[in-house]
Amino acid sequence: MLETKLTESGEVTLTREGYALRYPSRGVADLTSYVTDDDTLFVVTHMALASVRPETWRLHIGGLVARARTLTLADILQLPQHEIVSVHECAGSPLTPKEPKRRVGNVVWCGARLRDVLDSCDLLPEAAFVWTQGLEWGEFAGLKDEPFVKDLPLAKALSPEVLLAVSMNGKPLTSDRGGPVRLVVPGWYGTNSVKWVGRISVSSTRAPGPYTTRFYNDITATGTKPVWEIAPECVIVSPAADAMMRANHEFRITGWAWAEAGVLRVEVSVDGGQNWLAARVDAREGFGWQSFSIPVSLGPGKHTLSCRCFDANCQGQPQAHARNAIHSIELATTE
Repeated sequence: MLETKLTESGEVTLTREGYALRYPSRGVADLTSYVTDDDTLFVVTHMALASVRPETWRLHIGGLVARARTLTLADILQLPQHEIVSVHECAGSPLTPKEPKRRVGNVVWCGARLRDVLDSCDLLPEAAFVWTQGLEWGEFAGLKDEPFVKDLPLAKALSPEVLLAVSMNGKPLTSDRGGPVRLVVPGWYGTNSVKWVGRISVSSTRAPGPYTTRFYNDITATGTKPVWEIAPECVIVSPAADAMMRANHEFRITGWAWAEAGVLRVEVSVDGGQNWLAARVDAREGFGWQSFSIPVSLGPGKHTLSCRCFDANCQGQPQAHARNAIHSIELATTE
């Protein structure tokens, strides 16, 4: 245990300081199940890993509301509970945003709709954004004790899939997962799903802090764009990288594809991207990832397998230099 504070939102203890990462030992090759279990799902923290005593936890809602409220965990649990399956993907490091990290999983969240909580506060007409603040503190990229605040446009905040989650895969949220209550924004990168949430503020403008201005903004031709919606992406899970396969014997290439808008098409290349073959893609459930597969037979030698996908808006994947760049693996086939 490093430090404990009694905050207005509860008793919070930092159990680990600084940036931290936990990731499957074999990377995406470990993502063999439709629902990713807790031991396999990645963990990333910016400033610290926090632990909040559930019985002391409070959520303060204010700003452009007619009725400010303070809720306990019991209050959240008494609201109608909703379950949704959703891809949970890290946007990568905000210091190297164009470097693909493949930190991703597919999980089942359960909790109260953020919309239900906001509706109970009677939003004022000027409301346009919803800010959410986590309870951790510490240092990241030279910034010390800057609150981790993210924002959502009001339309997204009021969408039925956005939850104040209390469980993941049927179990109460652990400290690692942002418990006792975290924000979950299906279809958007994980940086927007604030862990250890303690305060919600309704505003007419975007949040001005570093995690919405300095970090998590992509450069565009006309300025910058917030890292919000998950872009189309797919990964090969099987065979694993550097696998040895039998030449001239059929095997299946399988993996996962996902996008905020849903995936309509996946293509696989077995020759380093010179030619592409259409794979079978399963339908999407909720905001979850979609499995794809294709049978292939390869002659002896070394091969580069690649996959790419296209979403419902016909948006595809860059070849390189992007967080959702095309995924490739190397393998060999022998007689």
